[in-house]
Formats: sequence, C-alpha cells, structure tokens
Amino acid sequence: TVQMKKEEISLSELLRKSTMPLLVPIELKNQILKIEAEGQFVGDIAWTSEAIGNVVKNCMEHTMENGMIQITASENALYAEIIVEDNGPGIAKEDLGHIFERFYKGKHNDKQSFGIGLAFARMVVSKQNGVIKAENRAEGGARFIIRFYKGTV
Repeated sequence: TVQMKKEEISLSELLRKSTMPLLVPIELKNQILKIEAEGQFVGDIAWTSEAIGNVVKNCMEHTMENGMIQITASENALYAEIIVEDNGPGIAKEDLGHIFERFYKGKHNDKQSFGIGLAFARMVVSKQNGVIKAENRAEGGARFIIRFYKGTV
C-alpha cells in the first residue's frame, strides 16, 4: 500500500507544484490558468500534487483552445477545499457516475488515455480522509470538488 506522509504547505504552493508540469501544454493550447488560494494543506504533498495534477490535466484535455481552467482553494475549520473548473463541454451524463473508476474512458476521451488518472486522484484523496466529486457547471464546463477533512467524518 501507498504510505501517506503528513506535511504542511500553503494551498497556493501546493497548487503551484501540482500545475507546474502542465504549464507548457496549457500555454500551447492558449488556455488561461487562473489560481486563487488561501489557507494551508496538511497531507502528503508529493502524492497530492500528482492527484491534483491529474484533475487539472483532465480539464486541460477537455477544454478547447483559448479556454479557461480556474482553481480556487480555501480552508476552514472542517476541511481544505480545492475546486477545479473549466469552460469545456462538460462531462457526458452517462460518464458522470464512472469517471473515477479505474480504466474507465469517457465518451470524449482521446485514444492515448488509459483511464487511470482520475481513479488515482480519488485513491490519493480518499487515503487522506478526503472526498472528490465531479459535476457539470450550470454555465457549461466541468467542476471537480476536492475536500480534505481535518477530523473523522
């Protein structure tokens, strides 16, 4: 099993680390990446960066050229929350209940996809007392909500 470390980092630094490998592909697609974050994260920085990176990569791949990906993160007494949104086509209704399943490939996935990125993200989040959910935004696009709870839920 994967061992999770407990380290503390600001949410803005965690998101900077998570998105760094995607900055060139995002720029090549002429997309805008907007990050607003305040508060702290306590958990495994390396694994969590990888997990968030997978969510952001998914949004990048499903957002058209000149599109936008927005990440908002905050912390309260109960949890640290990260919301990743895009203005792409959103998630097909028949895919919504399955996108976190290992090897599941959605209707609009490219041929290079293995269907493991979001499953990995869910595994990392849940091993740290967290939850991740996906939904479609009313105004179009996808929204991923990740919460890391500070106590037992």
